[in-house]
Amino acid sequence: MGLKFEKWLNQMDKFTRSSSRHLEWVGVIGIILMFLVNLVDVVGAKLFLWPVPGATEVISFSQIMAIAPAIAITLLLNRHIRVEFIIMRFPKRIRGAINSFSSFLSLVIFVLILWQSFVYGQSLQRAGEIGSTSHIPFYPFAYFIAFCSIPVCLAFLVEVLKSLSEVVKNGSG
Repeated sequence: MGLKFEKWLNQMDKFTRSSSRHLEWVGVIGIILMFLVNLVDVVGAKLFLWPVPGATEVISFSQIMAIAPAIAITLLLNRHIRVEFIIMRFPKRIRGAINSFSSFLSLVIFVLILWQSFVYGQSLQRAGEIGSTSHIPFYPFAYFIAFCSIPVCLAFLVEVLKSLSEVVKNGSG
């Protein structure tokens, strides 16, 4: 069972990394869109006295497109903030227990973010909320946040399982 579990865990990790890399490109498109809309808006407003209508809303939506997909890849590349200088002094088993508890709490938070973003998207969709000047509907962006939370949840699930595996492995030896 241990070998099958590790193989499954590695497959889950590969899938999470692959989906996060693909989502990262959506984030890059969001950043480029922010840049282009801002550029066209500033040049249009300063040179031609014609700003882009709804530019602030489009830039705000682009920020969602840039930030939400980056969370998973940032987590997987260990580019997020962690305070480990004290934990690194503990034995492996205690470190594994602390890491699994921390990752579990993070998993719970992101499951809640996923769920509430989906619920919020449904309420925005039912209400027909749209941007006041851009007339872009809000709900796809709430659904997008929920969708981008899936690889984050998978990454934390893999972390929890790897940490628990470390606890069990170091506890028996």
